[in-house]
Amino acid sequence: MRVPMQRGFTLVETMVAVAIVSISIVGPLYSLQKGVVASYAARDKLIASSLAQEGVEYAHSVRDANYLYNIANPGTQRSWFYGMNGSGGTVNCTGGVSCVVDATQNTVSACSGTCTPLKLSSSGLYNQNSGTDTRFTRTVRLTSLNAREMKVTVLVTWVTGGSSYRVEITDIMQDWL
Repeated sequence: MRVPMQRGFTLVETMVAVAIVSISIVGPLYSLQKGVVASYAARDKLIASSLAQEGVEYAHSVRDANYLYNIANPGTQRSWFYGMNGSGGTVNCTGGVSCVVDATQNTVSACSGTCTPLKLSSSGLYNQNSGTDTRFTRTVRLTSLNAREMKVTVLVTWVTGGSSYRVEITDIMQDWL
């Protein structure tokens, strides 16, 4: 009498099949997760670049406003970076001191220790005063190169996906008053 041979999968064959299916599922999911993190990092870098550029533009507006003030008030002249260089008792962002600027409120304040992160208002504007905290911190530093030139350095830092990022813009401004 013959016993019929049973055909089927062995335990080893089953484990190999499960491993192949797992790898074929995990690989694309890992790539998808990395792509999502990269898109978030790209989005945040775009926002940070705009915030840094806004800091530079704020410094330009301070210089330009002082130019217009000096034209309108020839008897009471201001320095060309009045409001950011410590002249007239204003905030001093020179000499390695970091400042935060709020373009929506037209304010400048020096950081004592760590600078506070920017907030996002309900209307979608980044500012220093009201709204929910964001992951972005913007600092502005002024370095006097000579009597007629100032280096403006704006640094935006943040953390996305556990990694720290930074965008830094430097501009050399001249006193054309």
